[in-house]
Amino acid sequence: MRKFKELAELFQELEKTSSNLKMIDILADFLKKISPEEGKITAYLLQGKIAPDYQGLELGLAEKLVIRSLALGLKEDINKIEKLYKETGDLGLVAEKLIKNTKEELTIKEVFEELKKIALSQGKGSQERKLQLLAILIKKSLPIEAKYLIRSVLGTLRLGASDMTFLYALSKVLTGSKEGKKILEHAFNVLSDLGQVAYIALSSGIDKLKNLDPQVGIPVRMMLAQRVKEIKEIKENIKNDVFVEVKYDGERVQAHLGDKEIFLYSRRHENITHQFPDLVSELRKINVKNAILEGEVVAIDKNGNLQPFQILMQRRRKYDIIEYSQKIPIVYFVFDLIYLNGKSLIQEPLDKRKEKLEEILSNKLKESEKIKLAKYEKVKSNDEDRIEKLFIEAIKIGGEGVMIKDSKSIYEAGVRAWRWIKFKKDYKDELVDTFDVVVIGGIYGTGKRAKTYGSLLVALYDPKKNKYYSFTKVGAGFTDEDLENLPKILDKYKIKEKSKLVEAEIDVDVWFEPKVVMEIKGADLTISPVHTVLKDKIKKGGIALRFPRFIRWRDDKDPTQATTIDEVYEIYKRQ
Repeated sequence: MRKFKELAELFQELEKTSSNLKMIDILADFLKKISPEEGKITAYLLQGKIAPDYQGLELGLAEKLVIRSLALGLKEDINKIEKLYKETGDLGLVAEKLIKNTKEELTIKEVFEELKKIALSQGKGSQERKLQLLAILIKKSLPIEAKYLIRSVLGTLRLGASDMTFLYALSKVLTGSKEGKKILEHAFNVLSDLGQVAYIALSSGIDKLKNLDPQVGIPVRMMLAQRVKEIKEIKENIKNDVFVEVKYDGERVQAHLGDKEIFLYSRRHENITHQFPDLVSELRKINVKNAILEGEVVAIDKNGNLQPFQILMQRRRKYDIIEYSQKIPIVYFVFDLIYLNGKSLIQEPLDKRKEKLEEILSNKLKESEKIKLAKYEKVKSNDEDRIEKLFIEAIKIGGEGVMIKDSKSIYEAGVRAWRWIKFKKDYKDELVDTFDVVVIGGIYGTGKRAKTYGSLLVALYDPKKNKYYSFTKVGAGFTDEDLENLPKILDKYKIKEKSKLVEAEIDVDVWFEPKVVMEIKGADLTISPVHTVLKDKIKKGGIALRFPRFIRWRDDKDPTQATTIDEVYEIYKRQ
């Protein structure tokens, strides 16, 4: 069994490497030497996790508890540790500096199993048990092991190696090139579990991951849509008939109906079942053996009118759930069915999936106020007048716009394809759409903003290069409460220098890991000499958004689900 020291040395090598191609080579060399089980563990720890997101298994270790564990494990004065922490800003470096060499030889599996024990420790006295378990691990660790162990438990590893980097490396091990990455990525999109993909690939070969089917209880990475500025562009991208659906302003939810249990998953694969007990009780009444549904949960008022996303977000809470389920009623507008009675439907065309969806909901729809079919109509893709009318109708009932979907489209998990197109518009604004951007930097405020950030540097995502490119600085649109909360939301992602995943040429006071997504709007797109979006395509500089305004946080979106540079390039060309 491989030593944990070897994994720590891998982390150290990745930390020193800025080239993504070099990272792939380093990871591939390591994966060749280890067992499938160790490959699974490596995948999790690289992500700063011990399990896939949908399992909700977290270590729950705050800085203060880690400091106490260090004091106990190293038999050091806690004041000395706190002083060193203030000097370095990194408890991993503190541990490396203070720890004495040990004769213990920790294995990768042993460390991972102990971390799982920490995460599974719940209830009365759990914090003390967590403290003791971590202290024992620290006591057994070599300096380099302690550094990366502490960073792992605090979520401050920040190596710059993404999920895609890992999949490229895995492909290189299995095929000698990047050729297997497409198969691996599809498997990851269906399983939502990088560790399990690694385990299957390393133990059984890449062929075992071909044509992988969804499983009830495991969230599928949701299919994404492209955007257009004008309705006339739809026929240019889709030739078949289309379904024009209302685009609801809610939270996209994947509902897994099992033989005994029901699970609800967010776009980020969080298990949010407990937040909607009223929906779960209604879903139980659907007469199927098992199924995976997809739809949008939307808040409504007492008259059944659609309410904005911000109202629904009040349901995202740990306490008073029953009270808020009565205070803020919801409707689940279902628009897709990707699994039914033991059979995957992801390769079935959308019109067939909708047909089966209506069949299983036919009786339920007559009696339920909480589960409804998303409103849609099937039209010709070149019928611009009808699509325009349906769009206006969607706006009138409180929708954001419409989704236009190829009636023959299969369900492409995790893919942003031209088979689905979103069209939404705010007639009061000059710019057609809003943008989901990732916060990468902060500039300290002055005056009444002195204790917070005056503006934030935000970026767009490029899935091809797995990079975030600076797009604009946002300082408008925040309420006083928003401004006060900025440090609470962002400071946990502070890093000493710009992330390896970020391309930006602007100086900021604070850099952040690209983790937090927010929605903004602005006046128009313009050429910028300082921003890096599409700088390689635009000769005079990058593309930036003028006069941006904050709209809302998008906690339901992963950074890789943010607006892409390709989407913005299409808007810019049309503009």
